[in-house]
Amino acid sequence: MLFSPQGLIREEGAFSVPAHALAYGGEPLCKEVFGEMWQGFHHQMSTLALTPTDENVFFIGEAEPIEVEDGEYAIHVTEKGIAVTAKDSLGLIHGFFALLDRIRMADDEAGGTVIDCFTLRERPKMKNRMVHFCIFPETELWELERFIRFAGALRFSHIVLEFWGMLRYDVMGELAWKHAYSKEEIRPLITLAKTLGLSVIPMFNHWGHAAASRVMHGKHVTLNQNPALASYFSEDGWCWAVQKQKVRALLRSVREELCELCGEGEYFHIGCDEACSFEWTKAGMDTITDFINEVAAELRKNGRRAIIWGDMFLYREEYFDPQKRYAANAPSSEDAKYMRDRLDRKILIADWQYSVPNAPVETAKIFCDEGFDTLLCPWDSYHGKNADACIDTVDEYALFGVMHTTWHTLSTGFPYILHTAVECFGGSRIPLEKLHTNAAAFLRKVYFTGGDYERSGWSKTQIGDFYK
Repeated sequence: MLFSPQGLIREEGAFSVPAHALAYGGEPLCKEVFGEMWQGFHHQMSTLALTPTDENVFFIGEAEPIEVEDGEYAIHVTEKGIAVTAKDSLGLIHGFFALLDRIRMADDEAGGTVIDCFTLRERPKMKNRMVHFCIFPETELWELERFIRFAGALRFSHIVLEFWGMLRYDVMGELAWKHAYSKEEIRPLITLAKTLGLSVIPMFNHWGHAAASRVMHGKHVTLNQNPALASYFSEDGWCWAVQKQKVRALLRSVREELCELCGEGEYFHIGCDEACSFEWTKAGMDTITDFINEVAAELRKNGRRAIIWGDMFLYREEYFDPQKRYAANAPSSEDAKYMRDRLDRKILIADWQYSVPNAPVETAKIFCDEGFDTLLCPWDSYHGKNADACIDTVDEYALFGVMHTTWHTLSTGFPYILHTAVECFGGSRIPLEKLHTNAAAFLRKVYFTGGDYERSGWSKTQIGDFYK
């Protein structure tokens, strides 16, 4: 059991789960994936037959339901049965996963699985619990499915999907590598994410990272295919030439295609980080901030809020703790302040700070004090201490939430995704020495491989340099 909810009340006895469990539950649970999850958390020793109902409930046997009160869901497990009640469909999904987390192997010789009797009313400590995932040219669709299942079962609220040249757009073929995925290949995974209670946030970088590749490898998704499109970019190809109307029109079409693919949602992440070739003139700063505000306004008309990374709007202030190496890419405090002052305050700032092992993360307070809603974004650095620092700072400053990032280290980063999810929902911190084994056990339950070597665990092989 990963989560240790504060409101859990243990009772005497345990419910013995039958090999073929007969239940009735709300429509959100009447999807094949929840039956697979049930089977996975029961170590493939129990199947679930679900009769649908219009209510946001899940019942097995004769347990009496309890009131949700001010929680998201309520669970009551007795020796005679299980009762989960929820205030809405999302609460029902989260309550179902909270129930699955309490399953354990029976202690007696008869074997099977049991759930110790308990009552629980619960709601997440942090409302906005986001996780960011990159679809790289090396990412296979089954890896994306595995990640979505993992994030959904951990009860994240949002998943950010960034396609690094791996989605075919109608507006310009050269925005994708030749082996990129079609929208029809991606749609079932978008559906899966929403089925598991995840709100999908599309992402496309609108300033730096226009190459759609990690610069250390020198690839450029567009110009390696068609050099004649160089006028869409800065001279070195790294940034979008957003001063040009044809570039703004192209990016608008990309946003429209991604919003159509991902369906309804609250946010759109437009990146805007690490614009290395940007010339810090007043005219340049005016152009980029006007552009970002224009994009944010267009998104708002369509019901979405713009998210941007925060590094280009920060300077490494002299008063920062020298033990913390902040991501701050403005050349002066004056330029950083000028840019921030021009930004629309309805834009959500995603402050990524990976080299901070302890709270507080000082940069977040700058954005917060100037009226921006702010997400803190950890990575898997410092063996999870970076995530602790971000989460503690969100609590201290009452920030908007957390966005856990994964980047190219996902082959070792699953334990840290779990680490962040448990803390953001309100569980106790998992000790580092138990993090990897717990993550492996959880992943086996949400993504059963049937012994497929490459798909088991989170790394395709056991030999190789997976570490950054």
